[in-house]
Amino acid sequence: MASTAAAVAAAVARARREVRGYFEEHGAFDPAHAVPFDPPKRLHEKQFERMIGRGVVKETMDGRYWFDRAAYRLEQERRAAAVKQMLMIVTVVVVVVASVAAIVTAWR
Repeated sequence: MASTAAAVAAAVARARREVRGYFEEHGAFDPAHAVPFDPPKRLHEKQFERMIGRGVVKETMDGRYWFDRAAYRLEQERRAAAVKQMLMIVTVVVVVVASVAAIVTAWR
């Protein structure tokens, strides 16, 4: 099960990189250089939609798209902060569980 989750996470990350790569290859970093985009697979479409939803990919009035590098950097910072917070929570839980286990063991 864990290997399946890892494979899915890897596929999602790859699709996200490929979507970003498309805009990088075309130099689509502002409205003047926006390009059409037709996601090749459903997974790319989902990541593309997420990027639009988060403001990383933006649409022009004529239906073309461009990649906002500043918004992408903010998104990366947000992701890093979320990972850091999750690791801190896991660390606290492990310390609390270990402390409780030590106390229970000492009382026996």
